[in-house]
Amino acid sequence: MNALSFGFPIFLAVAALTLPLAWWAMRPGLHRRREALARFGEESLLAKSSDLPGSRAQLVSIGLRFGAVALGLIALARPQLGEQPASLAHTGRDVLVLLDLSRSMNVADGGLAPSETSGSTRLAVAKRAIADVLAASPENRVGLIVFGGSAFLQLPLTGNQATFQSFLGAASTDDLGDPATDLGGALAAAAIAFEHDGQRGYQSLLLVSDGESGGDMGPALTRLRRAGIPVFAIGVGSPDGAPVPADSSEMPEKWHRDHIGRVVVSRLEENDLRRAARETNGVYARWTPDAGRSLGTELARMEKRTLSSRESTERVDRFQWPLALALAALGLQPMIGLTRRRKRT
Repeated sequence: MNALSFGFPIFLAVAALTLPLAWWAMRPGLHRRREALARFGEESLLAKSSDLPGSRAQLVSIGLRFGAVALGLIALARPQLGEQPASLAHTGRDVLVLLDLSRSMNVADGGLAPSETSGSTRLAVAKRAIADVLAASPENRVGLIVFGGSAFLQLPLTGNQATFQSFLGAASTDDLGDPATDLGGALAAAAIAFEHDGQRGYQSLLLVSDGESGGDMGPALTRLRRAGIPVFAIGVGSPDGAPVPADSSEMPEKWHRDHIGRVVVSRLEENDLRRAARETNGVYARWTPDAGRSLGTELARMEKRTLSSRESTERVDRFQWPLALALAALGLQPMIGLTRRRKRT
């Protein structure tokens, strides 16, 4: 494509409108000047005895000024002519999202109003928090690991954010048969997944959970720390806790009960989440409406790598040409009539 084009054609419209108006506004002044010179004496005689520029020199001077303005506006319009090869690079990080789908994520102490999401359960809050974090770095590759008492890779790393959001939206506590929570198993599963995909130094974990966990996280954290994989953790729920709903709405009881008949109350437990972030040089935040965006900003600041690149072409800017001519016109304008004045001296 070698045709002339403009990046900002609006400046051509500005030139087309303002320059004729400026000339129309100047005409009365030029007319008055000619009348004043005519009363003072004949122009041909004045040209021989005076250093004042004649009508022709004045018109040339005005033409140079108008030309400089017109060329400057053309330069601002960003003229483009011809094409050149260009490489389009896509940079980002590899982020594995660890989403807690244990029974306690159905507890309704998430803190969202029903009008903001489908409910105020911890799981609903977790999905919103994940979306907020990832929105700050839409160029990242993302994958999804869901976990409860066991963990598995639901979606491998992908650059297709729409696909990820589809999997995230469909995630439910009904997806897992084991309703318990094992943070150590989830972190170990993420370490294994990163060993098979991604590049060391450009990998991160986003862990969203209420933190109620059994098991030992130590080995998994050691593995992540050695690999240089930081954990960005978000705690959802309330430290005061709330009753855990029954596994099914068809159950005779509204709340889940333990083996001796007591209603189970689940609380946000932050110790393990803080530890995971601290020992991997990550960040922990308790969920608030702004926590996801804040954590997303921290993640976006981390070093990125080239995830993909493709060869393309781009238009070549030629604004230098009219800009150089405009500067030349401005440089010539003060010299009008100078030659004649030198001859007189």
